[in-house]
Amino acid sequence: MKKVLLGALVLFALLIVACDNDIEPDVPSVSDYDFISFQDDNYAFEVNQGDSSTHPISIYSSRISSSDRVIELAVVPLDPNDPSQGTNIDASLYTVPASVIIPANQSSVEFDVTITDDGLDSSSRLVLDFANSVTDLSPHSIVMGIEIVCPINELLFDITFDNYAEETSWELYDLNGVSPVLLESGGGYGDLDDQTIQIRLCIGSGNFGFVIYDAYSDGICCNFGSGSYSLTLNGEEFFTGGSFGANEATSFTAP
Repeated sequence: MKKVLLGALVLFALLIVACDNDIEPDVPSVSDYDFISFQDDNYAFEVNQGDSSTHPISIYSSRISSSDRVIELAVVPLDPNDPSQGTNIDASLYTVPASVIIPANQSSVEFDVTITDDGLDSSSRLVLDFANSVTDLSPHSIVMGIEIVCPINELLFDITFDNYAEETSWELYDLNGVSPVLLESGGGYGDLDDQTIQIRLCIGSGNFGFVIYDAYSDGICCNFGSGSYSLTLNGEEFFTGGSFGANEATSFTAP
């Protein structure tokens, strides 16, 4: 009986030792790694229409160093095998520093990126990454999707054409001077019968006039299709129409 009990104790002791050997007290956790990252994986970069805009971008580090740290940046080129990946705007339209410095005893740094609108649209993007593997973990790039905005006032012209879109044209006038000044105009919509489009116009402050024309003098509703149009200033619709003769004029004031 004593031998059986002794054998059981020895077996129990061996099991404890085996379990202890399986424990790895020095397994690193995420906090043990050096990690840097941009402020976001995706960033909506607003650019004033026809102008340049500058935005600050931040980089964060998981560790604080007693000395300055140089972080090299790189613009990710367009992927020839996948046009949806990488930067698709010309290098002349953006300004990005080659490197930035996270100061000693600091965990972040902010740098400026400037982008100029020269025919950019909502599909345009600038993608940045870190040039070298400066951390233990692989950081993500930052995709800056371009959003063209109006610096002062945004005027939206929404129109649904009738069966004869080629008859429709329009003009936008500045009425702040002694005589009206033509700012924008449009026409030649022959391939858009019964379709809807939106035209975005950036305007300043003051008084303006909008005129829509129909070459056949029967408007865009309702004898030959159910056309209509609307004008929206800074998100607020202020005029709708469609049933008119040769033309219809609307004046309005922008703040």
